Amino acid sequence: MKKLTIFKRKVNIALLFTGVVLAGMYGCKKGTFDINGSNPNSPISVLPKYTLSSALAGTANLMYSPVAFNGTVPIGGNQDILNNWMGYWTQSGAYTPSNTYVLYQLTSGTGSGNWDAAYNNLGNYKLMITNSNTASLANYKAVGMIMTAFVYQRIVDLYNSAPFSTALAPNGTFSYKYDSGSVIYKACIAKIDSAVAIIKANPSAAPLGSYDVMFNNTAGSVTEPVEMGLWIKFANTLKLKMLMRQTQSSANGSLGDAGVKAALAGYTTTDFLGVGEDGSVNPGYSGAADNAENPMYLDIEYDASGAPGTNEKYFRANAYGVNFYKTHNDPRDSAFYLFNGAHAIQGRAYGSQNGNEANSVISAISGYGLSPSPSESAPIIPAFESLFLQAEALQRGYITGSTALTTYNSAVVESFRILGIPGYAAAAATYTGQNDPLTNFALAADPFTIIITQKWAACNSLDPLESYSDYRRLGIPAIPVSIYPGVTATHIPYRFPYPTSEINYNGGNVPDGGTGTEALTSKIFWMP
Repeated sequence: MKKLTIFKRKVNIALLFTGVVLAGMYGCKKGTFDINGSNPNSPISVLPKYTLSSALAGTANLMYSPVAFNGTVPIGGNQDILNNWMGYWTQSGAYTPSNTYVLYQLTSGTGSGNWDAAYNNLGNYKLMITNSNTASLANYKAVGMIMTAFVYQRIVDLYNSAPFSTALAPNGTFSYKYDSGSVIYKACIAKIDSAVAIIKANPSAAPLGSYDVMFNNTAGSVTEPVEMGLWIKFANTLKLKMLMRQTQSSANGSLGDAGVKAALAGYTTTDFLGVGEDGSVNPGYSGAADNAENPMYLDIEYDASGAPGTNEKYFRANAYGVNFYKTHNDPRDSAFYLFNGAHAIQGRAYGSQNGNEANSVISAISGYGLSPSPSESAPIIPAFESLFLQAEALQRGYITGSTALTTYNSAVVESFRILGIPGYAAAAATYTGQNDPLTNFALAADPFTIIITQKWAACNSLDPLESYSDYRRLGIPAIPVSIYPGVTATHIPYRFPYPTSEINYNGGNVPDGGTGTEALTSKIFWMP
């Protein structure tokens, strides 16, 4: 094979995800393949259809893989931290607790996979966009633009300012200027709008087919108009997500209430992902090998040999989450947590030092639902999340097409559905029909509190970043800080510190960082 010119951005930050080659070899058909492996032979030009498969799998790794490196290339982020902070997971009583987690003693190494792997993933999308320079490949270009915006949204929501305008260009001095979070958000929203326009303007463009492991991950199951229509809805939902972040502040470039309302003028609920329309990645996950498994399954369930996964014994059920589900008669508790030896779901207070809370007592994590599987799809934006976003937007008067009540109820149904709750529609109706102001919308003292609380309840393990963002934006729910002795923080950290790779190689451009203390004082631009 010919050799690929690699963008050396801060040493490893924009190395292209080498799974491109594997995706090309296997044509992204369902089956066994290594989605995380590297290949020493890297082609100078990769067909966009192969890059698409690999890049989408890389985004799933970014969200769900534990921190791991394949040679020098990070293959995963680290949402484990957010699952802990958001009251979903905690650390086992059988292990010495991580000060990084329970004392919020963050360093430049904390969660660095969320940065390094993100820029690798962005390099892959840039490759696809670059190689999609004809009208026939317009769909690939548009999807690359949409997913570029998705990954940058994650970077901003975790770090605020970041290299953007020149981030993926070769630079021999490894000096990359930072753009503010608000500038990146504005540019990415414009990128989303452009991508939607490209799709609409090129109805005869080549179909993505089974290489689209997001919306067409079973060969031939979705026609091109339906497939690209779902990509438009995904793009609009991502835009909605980014706009809703900005509702509480009009400072630092954030749009504020009036600006968000203006940006969403003319949108209706039909423009966004709806019932049954999960944006989930599945490049052919299976239990045939560790590196072919669904990434979160490998993390908290089992490897291909049936042995406990990477963090199966380390992370346990957080008492905050367990108590919420129990208090509100929520059957999803058994979808997120496993029964202990006494056939009960038991949580552990975050930061607890109780020596009697062994793994036989505290429930393990279930993750994706009642029947976790190595072949399970990895949600990127699930339907329930889109519907909760819509419910809040409807309540605020930003969009039209339904009511907040109806959309909220649909969101809860979709949460029950994706977790495999038996008779999910009826079970959800029973749940939302209780005499409970935190489940029954008609009884809610504050509509925003019930919408955001139930979104938090649904995002357990699946999207803790969404919950983390709502917590920082609205303070809902009021998750307590760790009870571990010596905790001095009065709130959960506002953001992650910039990673070691940045401090070492691009330190002259890093706005602040290195000590970890800035994470408790420095805010994301959209925070009030």
